[in-house]
Amino acid sequence: MFVFNRWNQVTGTIVYENTHQVVSGLLNYPTATTIQTGCRFTLVKKNNFIRKTEESDRFTFDQLVTQFGWDQLRSLSSTGVEIKVGRTRLQYDGEEYRAINVNNFGQKYNKTYLPMGVVQVTFEKRVAIAD
Repeated sequence: MFVFNRWNQVTGTIVYENTHQVVSGLLNYPTATTIQTGCRFTLVKKNNFIRKTEESDRFTFDQLVTQFGWDQLRSLSSTGVEIKVGRTRLQYDGEEYRAINVNNFGQKYNKTYLPMGVVQVTFEKRVAIAD
């Protein structure tokens, strides 16, 4: 389902967790870095549910389904941000969500012939339930 439209975009902040090599004398070792930048996206659906697992009495899940357009994806990639599962976080409406699913609908967003230009990303946040 395509909901993406420039007129119903909202703003948030993408935080991308990346690693890079640090050279210190004769040693090379990876170190964690974060890239943080503003972004625009369309909010498709917002869910709040409890999973039926052994943790079901301790956690509730908030889930956001978002769609990013081609121009926003291009600006994110120019700043070094890639939308990857587990490495990308979204700060929206005072809350922080982590990417759990990326759907490009079977084609690259930036191909030259008939680009679709939409990537759908599902973000999720666990919220502890107080006893």
